[in-house]
Amino acid sequence: MSTTNFLQQHQNIKEELDTIEKLMKDLDTSASDTALHINQLAGKLNVHLSAEDKHLYPSLLKGTDTALQTLAQSYIDEMGNLCQIFNTYKLKFNTKNKITDAKTQFTTETLQIIKAIRDRMKKEETDLYAKIK
Repeated sequence: MSTTNFLQQHQNIKEELDTIEKLMKDLDTSASDTALHINQLAGKLNVHLSAEDKHLYPSLLKGTDTALQTLAQSYIDEMGNLCQIFNTYKLKFNTKNKITDAKTQFTTETLQIIKAIRDRMKKEETDLYAKIK
């Protein structure tokens, strides 16, 4: 199984995360653009997770490598929590007004969610994807 498409999706997600981080430096002028990129990030994450849910993880769970099956199941379990956290975050901050009305909370939660997404992708790339042949 090839992980090329998943890695490309990770790159696209990282680009959105980088953009959001840059825009956060001046929310007074960039709140609209920041909200736009949060929504674009949500779309990219949904595409990526859908591809994983429909193709990658079912294939790994049906495979013969029990260690890979166990690892895949642990990633599935972990991702459900991250999805829920991100969706809650997105609903709180998906518009300019929601961001500007709670700048401090927005900044804190955005840094946390960016770190969680980056950590998850790094873990997939260095652990899970590296074990897929």
